[in-house]
Amino acid sequence: MVRKCAVCGREFTPAKKSTATTCSRECWRELMRRNAVLPVRPAQKHVRICENCGREFTVTGYSVRKTCSQKCKQEQIARKVKKTLLDRYGNVLHKNCPICGREFTCKRFQEHTYCSRSCTNRARGRNAETCVVCGKTFYKPASQQAKTCSAECYKILHSRIASTQDLSAMREGHRTNPRTASTPENARAREWSFRAPDGTVYRFRNLNYFIRSHKELFPPEYLVESHSTPAAANYLQKLAPWRQEKALKKIHQWRGWTWED
Repeated sequence: MVRKCAVCGREFTPAKKSTATTCSRECWRELMRRNAVLPVRPAQKHVRICENCGREFTVTGYSVRKTCSQKCKQEQIARKVKKTLLDRYGNVLHKNCPICGREFTCKRFQEHTYCSRSCTNRARGRNAETCVVCGKTFYKPASQQAKTCSAECYKILHSRIASTQDLSAMREGHRTNPRTASTPENARAREWSFRAPDGTVYRFRNLNYFIRSHKELFPPEYLVESHSTPAAANYLQKLAPWRQEKALKKIHQWRGWTWED
């Protein structure tokens, strides 16, 4: 039996033994509102704070949303997954470089395939150079001007370059310049004050220069120099106050020589 909807007027066929007077759920709700059986209730609104970005947003009804947008929801899920992986497996990964075979470590979520920039360039087939010392092919970043494959080859190359240069003028200038030579005017000279075994007090600058110019005060075996320093200087400098502060064992005199304040 065909009936006519009491709200929209559209014809519809109800189910068997049905007493429906409307064609759809929407029309039934409208009919209830007209009859004041189902009054219209305003939607409840709640203000919440996003757990990801901290921004306020509004939800209606009984929504369980905790983030203000789909982007914040995805970021929150990613952060929780990352925390779970870090807590379960740690933040350090141990991997083997596919180029050189060396084992290296990297941080999780910042994974690297190769152990160094050199292996990366080698894998990509770029920035290949030939070592000028051993002739070995090596790879380097484009920003570097390296000519050798290792530190050992660099030392050899540096030694070769130095051997071809004439440094006699530089050595002579270093030896004759009062600021660099072993003289009281040396830039690194310090003030010294000692009392000799006979009671004479000597105050001077540059300990090495004093010993060389007063050889009669020291035995010949203590005038032998090692690395341009007389042996007597190694013993006398231990009496200085600035050396006593750092020394574990205090030395107050050496062969009758003492420090004079």
